[in-house]
Amino acid sequence: MIPFNQTVLLWRLHRGLAQSALAIKAGIPRSNLSDIERGKKEVSLRTVRALAQSLDLKPGVLVDGIGPMEVETIPSMTRATLERIADAAASNKHLSSAQEQKIVEQLKEILSSRLEVYGQGLRKGKKRKQKFSRSWISLSYLPSAVLNSLIERVIEKKALKWKKDR
Repeated sequence: MIPFNQTVLLWRLHRGLAQSALAIKAGIPRSNLSDIERGKKEVSLRTVRALAQSLDLKPGVLVDGIGPMEVETIPSMTRATLERIADAAASNKHLSSAQEQKIVEQLKEILSSRLEVYGQGLRKGKKRKQKFSRSWISLSYLPSAVLNSLIERVIEKKALKWKKDR
């Protein structure tokens, strides 16, 4: 079970909504939605219903902590799928599968943030940390072995490309 605040965040991201867009749809102030997503504000039943309706969900999905990864199917993670995703993330290719492309984008965000930790990144700041955290949360439905394998494969492919280009 996912905490309520993270469930709301995951569903909002999954639906591709900005905080302001969801707040308007739900009829609540954006600052309140921000506090809800950060776990700093308790919600009323009325707010739960408004958020659920705005996300096209039953209120029980939010209350029970059911994220999008539990409702939708996880793509088959065969060796070929892992290689395709890692290759796309390493070489900025676009995949035709929307679900796989979403994984690629989140992997790229995680890896660019990881480079920052080692002093190689250029962008810093609060928004950068938020993107990094959201990418980790969004990929949390993948088994850790699969996620670690993807990250290692992308790093290996980038290293090989870097060596080849030198």
